[in-house]
Amino acid sequence: MHTLDRRFLQLWATVTAGAGCAIFLAPILVLLILSIIGIPLAMLLGILPGVWVYLTPTLALYGLLRVSRRRARPLLLLVVAAIPPLAAGFFVPLLANRATEERVGAILAQDHGEPPMLPRGLSIVYAVDRGLGSPDKCWDTCQRLLFSQTAASFAEVSLKHVPLLASLPKPVRRFSLGPIGTGCENSRMQATYASEKEVGRIHPAPLLWDKLPQLARQGLCLHDDAVRDARPDVLVINRWNYDPAFRGFRFDGSGWRLSLHPIAPFRRREVFRRRTPEGWTRLMRRTEVQYARLTAPLWLVPGFSFDTASPTHWQWRNQRTVGSPIEHYQPTNWNGIIANDLAVQGLR
Repeated sequence: MHTLDRRFLQLWATVTAGAGCAIFLAPILVLLILSIIGIPLAMLLGILPGVWVYLTPTLALYGLLRVSRRRARPLLLLVVAAIPPLAAGFFVPLLANRATEERVGAILAQDHGEPPMLPRGLSIVYAVDRGLGSPDKCWDTCQRLLFSQTAASFAEVSLKHVPLLASLPKPVRRFSLGPIGTGCENSRMQATYASEKEVGRIHPAPLLWDKLPQLARQGLCLHDDAVRDARPDVLVINRWNYDPAFRGFRFDGSGWRLSLHPIAPFRRREVFRRRTPEGWTRLMRRTEVQYARLTAPLWLVPGFSFDTASPTHWQWRNQRTVGSPIEHYQPTNWNGIIANDLAVQGLR
């Protein structure tokens, strides 16, 4: 083996070992960063995975050229071998970013409508991804919908059960205000403090369920019924695309995120009104998408974990949230899902 070829092989072995340490032994980077002397070494190890991505195919092509072009100068062959990997490093993110923008645009193009003003006295079902929400509990929105007497009843189901609302596999809790009697049940209410809009700057703020004595004077109490037929007048879907197994793309957390299209599972809020026996009419769809563009040239960044964790990923830039993000917490109109004022009055 030529001396220069042996040096190239030694260089590749060194870079491979360093890149492996950066990716698979991430705690080493943390320890090095904690010491002033170790910071330069940590920075060097951090760039080696990206160097490895280009060095490996370059030396592989160089080896093929050396076999077929034995009389050519090694350094010239090395330059020729480096051209395809470097070109790919620029063209791949260019094409990938264009596709990412198109995908995000297609998702947002489906949005329409505004938060609707619902007539009072309708039944509402709220559907959310599995693992989220408060099933079988009457939480803050549930209480505000009922105590403001905006909704006649409220129930929460999993998204996967939306097609089965007429005959659910197991009963869900439907909360409503009804006449005082044996049906009164408060055990599934969650303690929730009133907002400033409802009571002003009172500290501590009263709880929403402090409204119950006033309702009792009107002959009303909270009813909690187990039902299998949960067909409502209004269906609200809040799709977070949350995945407990973290199979979808995420910008944070440990592991590997080698997608060329860094688009996080989008959040989508929809409101449907049942107008005809044939099906639902969508009144509003609002989508929030978080995505980023890849850097050029394409570069591999090792995962890192300190007080927070980042995955091993293709380096991205311009991480942004587009569409209709919730910028402010608005409990009295369900964070912009409906336009009705859900403020519970009389709590001061």
